[in-house]
Amino acid sequence: MGGAWVKRWSPQGKGHSRSLVGALKVYPAQSLESLTWTLPPSKSHAIRLMALGAQAEQTVTLTGMTNAGDDAISMRRCLSQMGVQFEDLDAGGAILPSTPNADFLPHELASAWRIHGVGPHGFKHPVSVLHAGNSGTALRILMALSTRFNRPVMLDGDASLRARPHDSMTTTMAELGVSCSFGHLEEGLPLLAEGPWTQTESMTIDVSTSSQPVTSWMLASPASPAPIDVVYQGTPVSKRHADLTLRLCKEFGAPFGDALPERLEPWIPQPQHENIAVPKDMSLASFGFLAAKVLNIPIAFDEMPSHEEGLGHEILLEQAGALGFTVDGNTLQSNKEGQNVTLDLCDSNDLITPVAAMMALGEGGQITGAAHAAYKESNRITKTLEILQQFGLTCSVKEDGLDVPGNQTLSTPQSLVLTHDDHRLQMTALVLALGCNDAVTIQGDTLHCVADPQAVARFVDAGVPIESFLYQPE
Repeated sequence: MGGAWVKRWSPQGKGHSRSLVGALKVYPAQSLESLTWTLPPSKSHAIRLMALGAQAEQTVTLTGMTNAGDDAISMRRCLSQMGVQFEDLDAGGAILPSTPNADFLPHELASAWRIHGVGPHGFKHPVSVLHAGNSGTALRILMALSTRFNRPVMLDGDASLRARPHDSMTTTMAELGVSCSFGHLEEGLPLLAEGPWTQTESMTIDVSTSSQPVTSWMLASPASPAPIDVVYQGTPVSKRHADLTLRLCKEFGAPFGDALPERLEPWIPQPQHENIAVPKDMSLASFGFLAAKVLNIPIAFDEMPSHEEGLGHEILLEQAGALGFTVDGNTLQSNKEGQNVTLDLCDSNDLITPVAAMMALGEGGQITGAAHAAYKESNRITKTLEILQQFGLTCSVKEDGLDVPGNQTLSTPQSLVLTHDDHRLQMTALVLALGCNDAVTIQGDTLHCVADPQAVARFVDAGVPIESFLYQPE
């Protein structure tokens, strides 16, 4: 398989020359007067909808999938490996010709993905590794879905996903009688899971560091062998994402109430509509906000999701004035009227890095409620401090967030900007580099493709020189 996730996988060898790494050389954006910003489809919605559509007994078409990121494509690829057929449709609704490829990639002109559901028990045992790429959401959902097989299933991910903890899933899997074999040092992947999920009275789901485990088990419940009681452990975080899963399951006919279910039981997903529009990803609007601040130009979003579909990231619009922005429709402009503000990112911790950069260049502020950001692609609390420091900015690390002084000034990094295989660190660095006086070299030339394939192209198309090349680490 030759997807972008393969390029990012690199064992950390010691005692020998380090391998060449992909990098970006970003030059100052000196002539931009404005920029139109197109958001990609929400991977949170798309991944969940694919899991539900695959278990339905009819077809479901996801519209609005133009420029889908690698995370959504990874979920599609793994479902295809389990026998789920996808068709690609163009903007006019015509079926595009399928192109045989080892990665089950969508057609380059696809704007909609049609899923041919196989029912709760229709998955085929995958004959090769289910590689979730960089997507923790896809991986954990696939871990739960794999418990229905009575044969081993191998799951894996890229370097950053290998380094993330997965015990909140494997502990529950063990309760259900599923054996899991994996490394016990720095990497928890690859993982070999062997089911099936056996009938037990109850299961415990840890919700203290991520909403992904509860999402995974709700989405896997159609094939549960029998009703089972659910015990939740810890204080919930990222509640809006768990609520999204609950809402989508109910829209597909799940026997759930208005709160997270205390009991899971078998059911058959039945979508209310054949066509389902996937909203735009509000979390990625944060980089448009940061660009408006760094470049001091108006940014016009061609479409923004509703507040309900913002999954907590609508806090950007709610606090735009305090952060020093004027919003007129879908267009925003930086101003000097911001204030030192405290933002609780308990339900939107993906914003921590770009928001910290906005605060540093604005009037400063405090980020709270983001302790679980330490469990993302990198420890985004400490790595946000590191990325800011590389650009001459600073902040203080707190137990659950950051304290960011305001009115700071960008300076040009003198060495490779490290991004730790984290696309949100890379995209923050990309935007900050545009405001520097000299060229900046950033680790990771394709990291942004995880979520926003156009993150570099939108600036190149606007005339900003950005080069992709292989860098030799010292």
